[in-house]
Amino acid sequence: MLSGLSVGDELKTIALVRSKSFDEKTVSSTSADGLTLKISGEEADGWKVAKRNKRSVRMAKAKPIDRQLEDDVWSLLFRMGFRELNADRNFKIQVNDNAPARQIDVFAKDDDTVFIVECTHARESSSKSVKALLDKIAAIREDVIKAVHAHYGREPRLKVKFAIATRNIDTRSADAARAAEAGVPIITEDDLNYFRRLTDILKTAARFQFLGRYLEGEKVEGLRTRVPATRGRVGKTTFYNFLISPHDLLRISYISHMAKSSNGDLESYQRMVKPNRLKAIGGYIDQGGTFPTNIVVNIKQNQLNFDVQENFGGTSTGILTLPGQYGSAWVIDGQHRLYGYAHARREAADDRSVVSVLAYENMPIRDEIQMFVDINSQQVKVSRNLVNEIVSNLDIEHEDPRRRLEAICARAVLLLDGAKGSPFKDRILTVAQEKNNFRCLTLTSLADGIDGNDLIGKVGKSTKSGPVVMQPGPLSETSLTPKLTMDKVTRTLAIYFNVFAEALSEHWALGDAKGGYLCTNLGLRALLVLLRKLINFVERDGARCVLMEPEEIVDAVRPLVRPVVDYFRHADPSDVARFRNRGSSLASVDQNCLHLMAIIAEKVPQFAPAEVKAYLESQDAEGTKRAKDMIDEINRILFNDVLNTLKAKYGEEKDAWWVQGVPKNVRNDCDRNFNESSNTLYERWQYLFLVNYADIVLYGNNWDSFKDHYNFYGKGKRESLIRWISKVNKARTVTHHAEKGPLSKDQVAYVSRVHELVKEHIEKRIPVDAKQRYLIEEDELSSAA
Repeated sequence: MLSGLSVGDELKTIALVRSKSFDEKTVSSTSADGLTLKISGEEADGWKVAKRNKRSVRMAKAKPIDRQLEDDVWSLLFRMGFRELNADRNFKIQVNDNAPARQIDVFAKDDDTVFIVECTHARESSSKSVKALLDKIAAIREDVIKAVHAHYGREPRLKVKFAIATRNIDTRSADAARAAEAGVPIITEDDLNYFRRLTDILKTAARFQFLGRYLEGEKVEGLRTRVPATRGRVGKTTFYNFLISPHDLLRISYISHMAKSSNGDLESYQRMVKPNRLKAIGGYIDQGGTFPTNIVVNIKQNQLNFDVQENFGGTSTGILTLPGQYGSAWVIDGQHRLYGYAHARREAADDRSVVSVLAYENMPIRDEIQMFVDINSQQVKVSRNLVNEIVSNLDIEHEDPRRRLEAICARAVLLLDGAKGSPFKDRILTVAQEKNNFRCLTLTSLADGIDGNDLIGKVGKSTKSGPVVMQPGPLSETSLTPKLTMDKVTRTLAIYFNVFAEALSEHWALGDAKGGYLCTNLGLRALLVLLRKLINFVERDGARCVLMEPEEIVDAVRPLVRPVVDYFRHADPSDVARFRNRGSSLASVDQNCLHLMAIIAEKVPQFAPAEVKAYLESQDAEGTKRAKDMIDEINRILFNDVLNTLKAKYGEEKDAWWVQGVPKNVRNDCDRNFNESSNTLYERWQYLFLVNYADIVLYGNNWDSFKDHYNFYGKGKRESLIRWISKVNKARTVTHHAEKGPLSKDQVAYVSRVHELVKEHIEKRIPVDAKQRYLIEEDELSSAA
């Protein structure tokens, strides 16, 4: 009944062909002219030369899209460890003697399951009905199951599962509902990509993740396992301790990765396991290594079957029957230890090793999450991004308003990552994904930006004696209903940021690559601060954004942001660099927002908040030019004074002043710059930087030679008495790099004062009494960097 299946080495040969995205064939001829003629004929049919030999060529042609989808599904199931698959796309099942054989696209079997997939596609992304495939499956399902059981026998009884794989298809809602009712999962190209990557990491153990997804809640007879166990209780939760084969535990275990997939799994929270660590653990296992600590799981089953043999106070011993369901044991801790067995070379059938398990029974999901965080925070610090992903999935209805607000902020960002038409689609970096210039935005940064500007609301007491509540913000819905509020904030932010993304598409696409700024974490944080400032301006006459629709809010601020769009449309690289080079602190974000507000104020005079006026008045572009000249002169004076002082102290023979008077790390830096430079006129010491003079002055016994004329502060530790050098050096990073913007007037005044003191006390070398010394204020250059 099931002819045309392949196993073993034959599968490996087939896989080599089906895993490629192109067909291949060899064309040969005894003569060069004949070969050229044959090649021309093949090229006319769409073939291309892949490799030339003396008397033959290997030619290749892209597979038809329908066959490519079937081969992609087949190859994935093969890599996952299904041991018996159809040899080609002409595989058929003879369901009975009176009916014609039925063609099946992909047939895959392991020890417990048969997975059958029908494939459908569209050449370009579009809506397409899968009703015909659902009808086919409904018509043949029972007969196919009977044929499978007749072919393989009924002990153990194989679970047979049908699915539909799609590519470039937006499944219609009616079809999706019908497929769900029929128990036929629809596997999209996103799902295939997700499980392909997962298989790279977990090897054949990814099969159990796959089956756990698509057979969720379904009984599989071959998975039922009985183990001796001890049962106890902690609080209201029952737990079990037992030993089990890691391969039996793998079959029912499941970990979520927060990776991109089409199925929204609201209980996803686990970190993506690290391949290098799995490989190392697999090697350790092959060498006979074992693990003394528990793997911690939460078994999600209505009621576990436990045959009690003896009771000891609050604990019992007996036989525990583990559920025959894929994905029924959620791994809270120990995923690397468990999945390391999938990387070990030893065959599961020959492996007699066991692992120790602490299994909780139906632990509430919040407790499960808390345990995960508690365990991992003791071992490896849990990333803030991961915690935000967990929070966004679970705390949306939390009774604590602070937790509820955090959840709404985080979930709103994740929704922006997946929403069609969102300027952030596929650009939010979550735990399971790799960063690149395009996907460079973090959930944490954007969620903090929304929260920190009170765009959704803030938490506080409505009255002195009242309870802590969440007070609505301009982008929230008046009733603060989580779903309605999320809808409003995501729509508003999508429309607002699209103002920039659509008008500045090339800049937006850069992300954090060179020349990009707006679509970076820091750029978006500044634009979020700007949005809050603009909303405050819009609401100055009594308007309330909390009562407005998203489109109305953005329409109100659109005229104000137009100057910013125009600025970046015509900005040169140094203009953009000025924003990027201010740093990554919140103060830098605020500084960049002030810069954006100043751009608006220049074009929209009525937009004149006090902070913008103060910012504009504080800038000193002309003074910055003068400061650059003064810093250059300070640098020249210090160079001459330091070298002359050291030469007088240590002598010049064999460069004693250089070896004895200059710290080794400074000499090494100068030597490296000297060796890398093509300028043969400079000596090594001419590669000293302004900041190096502080190290030299404080080095060894040098201080006594410099203290009388380098101390501009009076009393204190000697390191603090020459801090003016590092502060002037910070000012130099601005004056000598135009893209970092002008110094403030206070900063220019500081540089001017230091220049005056250097001229008087160092260039002239006139020691003065500390009482007569001109002192410098502590914080005059606090923002010069």
